[in-house]
Amino acid sequence: MKIGIAYDTKDMYDASEIYNDFADKQSIRSLQKELEKIGYDVTLLGNAPNIIELLKKGALDCDIVYNTVEGISSRNREGIIPALLEAHHIPYIGTDAFGLSLTLNKYLTKVIAEHYNIRTPKSILIIYPLVDEDIDKELNTIHFPVILKPNYEGNSSGITVCHTKEDALKQIHSLLSLYHSSILCEEFIYGTEITVPYIDIAPNGFWDVTTVDIQKGDDFWLDTNWKLYGDYHNLILELDSKTKSIFEYAVKTLFTVIGCRDFCRFDFRLTSENDVYFIEANPLPALFQGGSFDVVGKAHGYTYAETLQLIIKTACNRLAIPKI
Repeated sequence: MKIGIAYDTKDMYDASEIYNDFADKQSIRSLQKELEKIGYDVTLLGNAPNIIELLKKGALDCDIVYNTVEGISSRNREGIIPALLEAHHIPYIGTDAFGLSLTLNKYLTKVIAEHYNIRTPKSILIIYPLVDEDIDKELNTIHFPVILKPNYEGNSSGITVCHTKEDALKQIHSLLSLYHSSILCEEFIYGTEITVPYIDIAPNGFWDVTTVDIQKGDDFWLDTNWKLYGDYHNLILELDSKTKSIFEYAVKTLFTVIGCRDFCRFDFRLTSENDVYFIEANPLPALFQGGSFDVVGKAHGYTYAETLQLIIKTACNRLAIPKI
């Protein structure tokens, strides 16, 4: 089977330091090597401009495409590659353009979660642009500390924690001027960083609850520096059946109602009282060695390559194409 990997790295764009939601060349090469090791013929396709040129020439010769392209500077940035592939009737692994654009909108994803009685931190959306008086009124409706996030960014880009309204106002202005985008402001949940990787294998899915081994206290969170440069490891978190069932309901419900496909990563906070708070969904997660998917796979007896193959087979079953 011929698999094309659609990917982008920061050097492909004229991108400032405020954008961090990209793969690195080493992880893409590692992904290619592992897939080749288990028998796939792998081609690196690059990002949207490269793929558009290949499509124009009729030279995108793949049985299926694995998309990791994040894009830049648009609320539709993650949906561009799936939309292109779909328009050209090229099968691809993972969630479609609508699902990726939907989940990139952190606030709207939270609204959906709340509709299905999935607890999520109380939040407000600072819509760009707003005047100071309006922002001040909005901040009076929420408890501090708060965590501020550009609503359409990932990998902790631009995220900051504020303990006072004065600090929040200052940081909101800074983020609005940097990103020219709405800012999600939500109450900070003291607790444990949680990630739940999910693969849509019938009948019950393939998943587990993971955390990181550098959790220093209830105020810890994985900022950009930790994600880009930190030395940490993912590990399985042992939980009682009641708490785990709350995660299961949230993950499977959101996966279904959003319309995710094949695999997705869900992020939560877990308090010391075992209260579960949904944070966000990422149907375009990095699949790197030592990451949450790899850790859960190994816990269930799969190598890193076999976990990748599990995702590919899930997509092939959905698309009814042969797993050559």
